[in-house]
Amino acid sequence: MDIDKENVVQAVVIMDTFNGHFSPICDNKPMGLLPVAGVPLINYILESLSNGGVGEVILFCCKYGQKIKDYIRKCIEDKAVWSVSMDVQVMMSDTCQTMGDVMREIDAAGLIRGNFILAGVNSVTNINFASLLEQHKQTCKKDKGAAMTLVYKKLAWEHPLISADKPIFLAADANTNKVLMHQKYKQKSTEKTISLPLEIVLNHSEVKLHHNLADASIALCSPSVPPLFSDNFDFQTRDDFIHGILINEEILASSLYYTLLKGHQYAATVTNWKTYQTVCRDVLHNWTYPITFEAGTFNQNNYITMCNHIFRAKSSTLSRSCSLEEDVLIGANTQINDNTIISKSMIGKNCVIGNNVTIKGSHIMNNVVIKDNCTVVHSFIDDNCVIEEKCIIENGTMIASNVVVEAGSHLKGNILESTEVEREKTLMKSTSESTEWENESSGSGGDDFIGFEKSWSDSQSCYSSDGSDESSLPDSPVPEDTNIFLQEVIDSLARGYEEKLKNDYLILEINSSRYAYNIQLHEVNFFVVRALLSIPVLAENKNVVNTMKDILKYFRPVLANYIKTKSSIMDCLRAVEDSCIKCEWLDGKAGQILHLLYEADVVDEDSLLEWHQDLQENESPIANQPSLVKFFDWLEEASEESDESD
Repeated sequence: MDIDKENVVQAVVIMDTFNGHFSPICDNKPMGLLPVAGVPLINYILESLSNGGVGEVILFCCKYGQKIKDYIRKCIEDKAVWSVSMDVQVMMSDTCQTMGDVMREIDAAGLIRGNFILAGVNSVTNINFASLLEQHKQTCKKDKGAAMTLVYKKLAWEHPLISADKPIFLAADANTNKVLMHQKYKQKSTEKTISLPLEIVLNHSEVKLHHNLADASIALCSPSVPPLFSDNFDFQTRDDFIHGILINEEILASSLYYTLLKGHQYAATVTNWKTYQTVCRDVLHNWTYPITFEAGTFNQNNYITMCNHIFRAKSSTLSRSCSLEEDVLIGANTQINDNTIISKSMIGKNCVIGNNVTIKGSHIMNNVVIKDNCTVVHSFIDDNCVIEEKCIIENGTMIASNVVVEAGSHLKGNILESTEVEREKTLMKSTSESTEWENESSGSGGDDFIGFEKSWSDSQSCYSSDGSDESSLPDSPVPEDTNIFLQEVIDSLARGYEEKLKNDYLILEINSSRYAYNIQLHEVNFFVVRALLSIPVLAENKNVVNTMKDILKYFRPVLANYIKTKSSIMDCLRAVEDSCIKCEWLDGKAGQILHLLYEADVVDEDSLLEWHQDLQENESPIANQPSLVKFFDWLEEASEESDESD
């Protein structure tokens, strides 16, 4: 075997999801060609694999393989960036019905030469695959039976990438990251307890428990993985494989490990329409950097970057009277006419949007015509559709390709397809309090159809870093939008502190999030301080006070931008109280935090005394904290000395 070829990092990308979650949109085209923020989904995984050091990719197609093959050929002809450094092969088999079948086909073909990366076409990430694979190799040296390392991202419990998917409970050895238990639950599960086998606790000195993990649908695999699928025909899905290894570890002589992505590393899986919406927004908000519009990825430097995360192709035509509010993508050669308002929506290529049209929280694909006086809210319209005048399309309506909607139609949560027998599937509203929509013919198997969220664009959270999980916000009573806003500010400040970004840039990010979630000014003041006191580095550092001093010094311009009036100082002090009650790392340190703020001239003496009186009157849990009492004693003495000197 060629030594150079043996050292090439290999990846297998499974091009099918084996479910109907994207029906009817993907009934006649491959999932990989579904546009996500205007870019075919397959481009994201190919670009990230290329950036991540992968040299050879096998795309395995069970359906529409020729379409994928043609698309890859065209990308190579157009000199796509990934085609320069990466060899891409397309395998096709129309007999494979599951992921297990795919792995058995790959094993039979003998294409795997060593450790490899296994991913789905619906994975969107910016991680360094080569370094993660090297980490897996080191694990294999310590454990010869290590078959697979699962890749997860730790997020806040309410993050849409978790809440819109099946939650995972994972137990692992804290010293080795060996997976001991892996269990998935249905969405909105009513189960309140989890049974943990006693032997897991008894046989390991320390066990980590995770319940807030987003599955990246990425695994680092040993060469033994394909043969394990071949030897066990009951392994049909990755979950089957995981379950089988865990319960038969000794028989199969195999084990599983996991790794958590950190910092700026992004990984998400487009599993249903809700996660589709989330990922689209994350791309516009640059969480997938360097795979973004601003970085010119996919040769998309033909876009103009505007404020509020708005991107429009240079070849698009916009009326002077149209309004693009926020989180908007306008594709090439698209025309937007007079008095049209577009917010939190993606518009594809070669579209014509008429006069007096309102589009909010929707996805419009390519070659779509929407005529005058129409309203499209929280809906999806596929390629080559025509929406006649005065139509109202709302509440998760999905219109497949080549459909003409008659003038004056009012569609509310419908699925429309163009078929030989023009049929309409009606979505029935879920009986739960959520805004999910379930297809009455979704079939069996427990994988409910997850449709567009009624108000997805107002409730989606941007990607959170690993430190910004729910542990930093215990029992938070704040409403969803403000909670999401807080998460975004924490992430912005954490990234800014780690990467030493300019404060002006961070202020712009915070203000952008403020307007996105309609946060009041006094709430912004409160949450900026709350976020500063919740930066993950504080929780990770033993010397909290010194670290806090450095953080306050670095972010002094941010504080000066928001905390500058008497009322804003009171907002700041309330945030200190809230943080000292909720954050373990600040326990007993209220006095030291106030001293730092006072020395930095963020808060003044009069405001401190007024706030302290409120604490005592309201019997705050920190009112009699020794460090706080000591601080106010010092403040009183300093004030008396100042009076005497005067």
